[in-house]
Amino acid sequence: MWVITVFEQKDVRIFEYTNKSEATQALLRFKKNAVLSYTK
Repeated sequence: MWVITVFEQKDVRIFEYTNKSEATQALLRFKKNAVLSYTK
């Protein structure tokens, strides 16, 4: 599972994706403070 973690001023938002290409495309929507990671 691919996970995007977005750090905002006081919040943390997490988005889960099943494939890397979908997650990479979604990561482009966030300008800063986002991390893409993979977990089993």
